[in-house]
Amino acid sequence: MRRYAALVIGITLTICALIFYYFSVLRIDYYKTALLNLDPHPDADEYFAQARALATTGTPFIQIGYDRLPSRYPPGYPALMVPWFKLLPVHEQILAPFRTNESIGALLLVGVFALYWWQKKPLDGGLAVLLLGTLPAFVSFSRSCLSEISAATAVALAFALIYLGLQDGKRWLIYSAAAILGLAINIRMQLVFFAPLLLAMALVPNRHSRWTWLLHCFGALLVFSVAASPLLALNDMEFGAPLRTGYDFWVPSASGARSLFSRENIPANLGMLWKEIAVRQEEFRVANLFGTGTYFVASFVVLVIAGIAMMPRDRFFLCALLASATFFAATITYHFVDGRFYLPLLVLSVGAAQLPMGWAVRRAPDGKREIVVAVVIILFILTFLGYPSQSGYRPKPNRLQIWDALQFATTRNRSPNFEAAQSLLRSCANKPGIVLSDIDPVYLNALLGDSFVAAPLDGKHHYTYSATWHYGQPEAVALIHRALARCLDVYGLFASTKDLDQNLARLPSLEGYVWIQLPHPKTADVIMKLTPLPGF
Repeated sequence: MRRYAALVIGITLTICALIFYYFSVLRIDYYKTALLNLDPHPDADEYFAQARALATTGTPFIQIGYDRLPSRYPPGYPALMVPWFKLLPVHEQILAPFRTNESIGALLLVGVFALYWWQKKPLDGGLAVLLLGTLPAFVSFSRSCLSEISAATAVALAFALIYLGLQDGKRWLIYSAAAILGLAINIRMQLVFFAPLLLAMALVPNRHSRWTWLLHCFGALLVFSVAASPLLALNDMEFGAPLRTGYDFWVPSASGARSLFSRENIPANLGMLWKEIAVRQEEFRVANLFGTGTYFVASFVVLVIAGIAMMPRDRFFLCALLASATFFAATITYHFVDGRFYLPLLVLSVGAAQLPMGWAVRRAPDGKREIVVAVVIILFILTFLGYPSQSGYRPKPNRLQIWDALQFATTRNRSPNFEAAQSLLRSCANKPGIVLSDIDPVYLNALLGDSFVAAPLDGKHHYTYSATWHYGQPEAVALIHRALARCLDVYGLFASTKDLDQNLARLPSLEGYVWIQLPHPKTADVIMKLTPLPGF
């Protein structure tokens, strides 16, 4: 194929992928969806709360009542949100998690094509961008409020730098990859299992003494360790040890009862992957919150396997295979089973999946191996169309992922939690105070700002398992007394009228006070106010 034809096709495919990304991700009006609930809890709530804390105080924490507490999740992804907190108006800062992932996803698409173009492979770049841009997991998590896209992008960047470093024999690129990979651990600690990628430093041709070679190998590990050190230092300050995490603080029984990595977890992980390939998935998953519930299709797996067989067996292949295999082995033995943990591998696999199609496009004009070329082209078409697959919950079979991704924004209701918080702000903005609510208090405190202080109604909430921090009915009553002593108003906020009688009964009772419902525009939420009885 002529050079200019490959360039035109590559650019055209990239433009098509970016157009699809715009309509499936960038065009979403989040105010008309339930995504502003910041599900799943407590993951997204704590990411958002840490980001706001970093933007306002420079320290990552979550808040419940007046207590500033450590999060169970690393602060790397929240740190990426901080620029959006600075750019967005206060009333739009709820969009910061989504804008962060949207922009990272767009940069990843453009960066993939730029890498291939730099290598003078624009056709392969266009094919890779099209496969990545239509990968169901990539689309879903590009419009999510979780850390998956940022983590996968950091890993992809590290692999790209290692590839260029080994190709050109430039150690500074490998040092850069070590820094990126170390920083990525501040996003997700599991990414440490990609550390074997740093073996690349030992494989760079050595033109000096053995001591120089050893110094560079040690230097790569040192850069990696220093880049990862902020999270380790934070863990040591908050939990008493570098490798202890927020899970040890909030869910100590879960972290100690069973090993997070065990061979016993392999059958469940293999079962999940097989159901994905065989289109037999039945469980509700995180991917259902932000997309169709599908991570990849079977034809993509076939292209990846064929592509791996076609990859040159060079130094980069050795490093990439070792790092990917280590991460896969760790993930498949992980206690928590979800396809989103495999997203870095899915993104990396795009580089292999495009190879068979690139081969087929170059062979098609020759008229040779027509059957093989036709099979590869059919597999490629099925992959970017996302057929056959499942969508929704309960899953509907025989779906086109590319079509369902475009329909996502029109199939979601508004966020009841966000609407309730906005009702409170509209009705009581000039009378700040304490808010007791059935909505996650971490979410409310981050969303409402400094005017209100949110806390649970009683001991029924997501933070009941900590051995060192407790909140129940006595703490709720103490919080009310503290507010009354400071002449602050006390509110009760409920996201809906469902089970309202039971929820109202959970509000603390104080002698001489009664809860009354405030009138406000017709919405599904309910606002109560603690009011003194006449004569008290």
